[in-house]
Amino acid sequence: MAKMVVDVLINSALQWVTRPLTYEVPLSLQAEIGVGARVLVPLGKGNAEGIVTGFPGEASWENLKPVREVLDKGFLPPSLIELLFWMSEYYLCLPGEVLPLVLPPLVKGRRISWRWTGGGEGEREGLVLISPLAVEVAAYLARRGEVSERQLRRRWPAGELMPVLRELEERGLAVRLRSFPGRNQGPAGGFPGGVGDFAGVGDEGPGGPAIVLNPAQRAAVELITSALEGEGGGFLLHGITGSGKTEVYVRSIAATLERKRGAIVLVPEHSLIPQMAERLRHAFGDRVVIVHGELAPGERTANWFKIRGGEAMVVVGTRSALFVPMANPGLIVVDEEHATTYKHEATPRYDAREVALKRGQLERAVVVFGTATPSTEAYFLARRGQLKLVELKERVAGSAPPRISVIDMREEFRSGHCGHFSRELQREISSALERGEQVILFLNRRGYAPHVVCRFCGYVPACHQCAVGLTYHADGRLRCHYCGLERPWQKVCPRCGGSLALLGMGTQRVEAEVRACFPGARILRADGDTTGSPRRWAEIYHQFACGKADILIGTQTIAKGMDFEGVTLVGVVNADLSLFFPDFRARERTFQLLMQVAGRAGRRARPGKVVIQTFNPQDPAIVFAARQDYGGFYRTEIAARRFLRYPPFVKLARLGLMGPYEGEVISAAHALARVLQEEATGVEVLGPAPAAIARIKGEYRWQLTLKAPSWLQIKRGLDKGLACYRMPAGVRLIKEMGPVTMW
Repeated sequence: MAKMVVDVLINSALQWVTRPLTYEVPLSLQAEIGVGARVLVPLGKGNAEGIVTGFPGEASWENLKPVREVLDKGFLPPSLIELLFWMSEYYLCLPGEVLPLVLPPLVKGRRISWRWTGGGEGEREGLVLISPLAVEVAAYLARRGEVSERQLRRRWPAGELMPVLRELEERGLAVRLRSFPGRNQGPAGGFPGGVGDFAGVGDEGPGGPAIVLNPAQRAAVELITSALEGEGGGFLLHGITGSGKTEVYVRSIAATLERKRGAIVLVPEHSLIPQMAERLRHAFGDRVVIVHGELAPGERTANWFKIRGGEAMVVVGTRSALFVPMANPGLIVVDEEHATTYKHEATPRYDAREVALKRGQLERAVVVFGTATPSTEAYFLARRGQLKLVELKERVAGSAPPRISVIDMREEFRSGHCGHFSRELQREISSALERGEQVILFLNRRGYAPHVVCRFCGYVPACHQCAVGLTYHADGRLRCHYCGLERPWQKVCPRCGGSLALLGMGTQRVEAEVRACFPGARILRADGDTTGSPRRWAEIYHQFACGKADILIGTQTIAKGMDFEGVTLVGVVNADLSLFFPDFRARERTFQLLMQVAGRAGRRARPGKVVIQTFNPQDPAIVFAARQDYGGFYRTEIAARRFLRYPPFVKLARLGLMGPYEGEVISAAHALARVLQEEATGVEVLGPAPAAIARIKGEYRWQLTLKAPSWLQIKRGLDKGLACYRMPAGVRLIKEMGPVTMW
């Protein structure tokens, strides 16, 4: 048999093994090895595990080290290997930086054992084995029944032992068993509360009436189902809040399972997993598993193997669920497509929406983006025909969209009303509580008071590691929301002895004022301080959904995808907080947040009301949100993007420079900008400039923004420029394609 070599991507934190290494395959292993196999290879003075990524052909070089062992023939589907290398190329990172995304967390924690299956002693005596060692190993296994591989390796040299074990396995005399820590840690999911027994697709609940699709929903399901029969493709399911997008997902998943293919459902936040998982488990039972980064490693590993083994055919989770080893996915759903959390903010800095489309292409699967407020880029692709646009324009069950009132808080103050709640919002809360209905109050800022300042000298308590002021919390502590620094609250200014004032409003202050105004109300708060884990959020969600609270106060956690039957009133305490961020998407994000949170009101028979408080009632984001007019907002936004040359009309990349010494970072940023301006032909270089927050966790941050008509131009220009520039030792460079926030 000809000499065989393979490329192996090592699963290691060592910086120098971020690209595949080439090894020779011994004759005894050539029949077992393939792309996606997990192998044991020599590395340095020891051994390391890795994934076979390809066959470079016959090697002319000598002295290649041999693959030691094939640990798992089909550990990863070849399509995931192809996706891994595409991500490495597109997102300007190394393959070794992408590899952890596709592996289970406890892949190195395996326990391998061998079990004798060849019968008793009388049957063993008649066996003809290849060597005296094989007879010895067979007898040892037969006596003990099952033995860990570690014990066997202690007794015999691995180089002699492994061929014997493989022969016993091929002849059906022994079987290799693999187990991982946490493999049987109980039901997967990571959230409390019942998820319902299997009731079948189309049932509202045990004993409840079957859900009947309206014509628009039926048309959407038919289009998606027909695409499953062909080469797949991308859809934008643009449905107003309450239009029944989830039921379209459920019917489409059912059609996918009928075709013996799997489905992946992504949600943008951990907080949305309980509701989605409950609905899917109600329809598909134990075939549904949950995958997200907050699961215990053992539970996540167990779910990973259930998916790989075909036990689980429906996966629901956050963006990391996109990389599960499903053998034949037919449907990928990206719910709330507009959410910025689909962008991974650490290396590799991928966008799950782009990766979903690529995986769909590789698997010939259908990809569905679902949202009431599509991102400008996604809607642009749909208008150009690159995504198939499917619209749901009416709420299910005939419920009307909520009535929206915009309150000009400038007029409130002019008329002598100085509270944080307008008089209309106070009246509406009181009326809703009297009727026994539920209320959501939205403010996208946690803490009690975001600003602390001395009224006499202007002193502001600031974080010494980050270039931000500290936020006052109700427990009497000042906190930095970037590095977690805490400091006790002191009313006296340390600079002049004056008194420190608390300015602005966070969710804790909203809660305190609501309790003062409505002392009999049962109140829950959902923000970064109360929902530190998916389990805690699930408890809050179930309490409110079951009617055990009257008012839910929260940040954007509560704005997306929640379906609370009892909510008839939504109050937006301050609609302006995200409107003037230094980001070209700030207006779009404000519009999306307002539309999404407004959609939580009146989702059943009872009419809904939304009160939006703002100091900028004439801003397009506020005006179009109040009219619930996505089309009008899109036309305004796309015109501005075209004029200013922003996505989707160009591609953007960001280069972030970070380091502990400000002078070094600034000098490196200017030097790199000069090199790129000279070398990167066809690329517009903006900056350098300090990041929006110029220092975080003790590191100074500057950035460059690259703008070009295509990704390829940016990559070529960046490769050429970086080849001519050596980054100083104390400065880190972060490369990011398609940033969704401007740092």
